[in-house]
Amino acid sequence: MPKCLECNSILPRLQWTHFKYKCTGKFKNGREYRKVYPDAELVDSNIAKKTAITLENLTKKYGKLDGVTRWNEYKQKQAYSNSFVYKKKKHNWTKKKWKDFNNSRAITIENLIKKYGEEQGLINWNNYCDKQRVTKSKEYVVNKYGIEKWNHICKLKKQVHDPHWISNNERITIDEAIAKIAARRGTAYTSKIELEFISMLEKYQALDHTTKKNPFGKWDHLNNRYVIYDIKHKNCIIEFNGDYWHANPTIYNKNDIIRTKSAAEIWERDRHKLSIVESIGLSTYVIWESDFIKNKQATINKVVKWIQNTLKLNQSNV
Repeated sequence: MPKCLECNSILPRLQWTHFKYKCTGKFKNGREYRKVYPDAELVDSNIAKKTAITLENLTKKYGKLDGVTRWNEYKQKQAYSNSFVYKKKKHNWTKKKWKDFNNSRAITIENLIKKYGEEQGLINWNNYCDKQRVTKSKEYVVNKYGIEKWNHICKLKKQVHDPHWISNNERITIDEAIAKIAARRGTAYTSKIELEFISMLEKYQALDHTTKKNPFGKWDHLNNRYVIYDIKHKNCIIEFNGDYWHANPTIYNKNDIIRTKSAAEIWERDRHKLSIVESIGLSTYVIWESDFIKNKQATINKVVKWIQNTLKLNQSNV
């Protein structure tokens, strides 16, 4: 049960009556209390679960038809009250403040450590990851909803990454569809160290396509998916590989497992990705994260020299 961090009382629910009549008198309600103790628990978890506004609780209380209606109304109200339009109108928030607020509520390892401390934060993060893996697995979905639901989810996932489907669905050209898919990439999927590499490289060499701007990608016909390349300039493709995500062969053995895949499978996937652009005449170059970290400037110089030599060679072959 929650413990009042002001007077050490232990109660199932810390509400205004406690703060006004039984506590130190410093706070009038839970809102004022939370300003001083932002991570404090106000309601016992079991009580909170029973009284939470969920589809299950509303259906149990009001019946299936009325419960679903109330749940949909609640979702619409929550969606609006969390929107930038509402926050600006009600609290005069800026776009930046609204984004910062949303980021602070996201379930990330940084936010959990900040809220619960390093030890408990890491435990909560691992529990969250385990739960996500289970609920998104084929076994879980099939057992709960049936095979048709799983097939439908798989179909939808493929469609939104298929430029042909987007082209037909939105009545745009294939090139426009490809550009739309590439634009989704953004820097959210790019590590800070890779962004640093790109920024340093751009000081010496103007680049046509990067994950920071105007991303470049191709359709992988073998795996029926769209792949994005880290950097493309003229006929040069540069991939910045993280040591963990791409299983750096100087660190990992071929049988090492990284996020359900063996290192050998990851190498084959990356090799195939490079072969897609090599088959249309583009040259490829791979930079490993650890090599860049060891000597950033030397790595940049090496890449700039490779780009210049590749462009010269290409011109001489024309």
